[in-house]
Amino acid sequence: MHRIVGLRPAPVPGPREPVPDAGAADELQAEVTVLTELLEEASRQLEASTRAARQARKENEALAEQLRDAVAAGDAEIGDHLLTLGQLEQARSEADTLRTLLLRQGRSEEIATAAGEPSVLPTSFAELWERLDAFAYVRVTADRRIALALDEHAEARTWAAKAWHGLAALDAYAAHSKQGFAGGFYQFCKHAPAGARGYPVSQVAMTETAATMAAHGRERLFPDLAGERREMQPHLKLAARGNLCPRLHFLDDLAGNGASGLVIVGYVGPHLTNRKTS
Repeated sequence: MHRIVGLRPAPVPGPREPVPDAGAADELQAEVTVLTELLEEASRQLEASTRAARQARKENEALAEQLRDAVAAGDAEIGDHLLTLGQLEQARSEADTLRTLLLRQGRSEEIATAAGEPSVLPTSFAELWERLDAFAYVRVTADRRIALALDEHAEARTWAAKAWHGLAALDAYAAHSKQGFAGGFYQFCKHAPAGARGYPVSQVAMTETAATMAAHGRERLFPDLAGERREMQPHLKLAARGNLCPRLHFLDDLAGNGASGLVIVGYVGPHLTNRKTS
């Protein structure tokens, strides 16, 4: 047998490379485009949801703050009513004591006369301003517009009644001082003579803090009877808590060189700026 030299076996053909399908590529590109648009839309919706969540959180925080303010105002009103109730009970006790003493002295006619006299509190600062001449030793130089602006608030009736009570206490203090009472207004309220109308000591402040006066002392300058601005740190609190916390600032001008012999009320209005509100 003869061998054939130099001949090699023919190569076995391998698998063919797939020919790209133009239609499939277009479909793939279209799917990529659609997915991209969906992702972008999802991103926009996520951003919108995030903004809405932030806005909702802000609104919830604002509502929570309003609720806290409403609760604080309610607590303050309850506190004022309890204080008024305590004053009423004290007044009734004093009236009963005086009535008993008068009966023992056979002065029943005076009891009947006193019982028939009306005691009506003002229901607004506008009404209070019309009745300022009821006080013999108190003169009000305060800006009427600021005081009357308090009538726009729901608590105005309570504030006006407390302001009237405070003015009456200042008037009683002045009258007793002229009859020999030796202390100041704070001492008068703390140890009021029998039958005298005082004001709750916890609601009386005779000075401001040094820090408040250093930073906001000019706000405590109010006109006296001659129109000259005088420092009036002493004040009565017409509300214990709340946004406005009205105050009544006054000057004890009963004694001293050139004194008018009166108590001058230079301010009735919202709480002035202090170190806590600045």
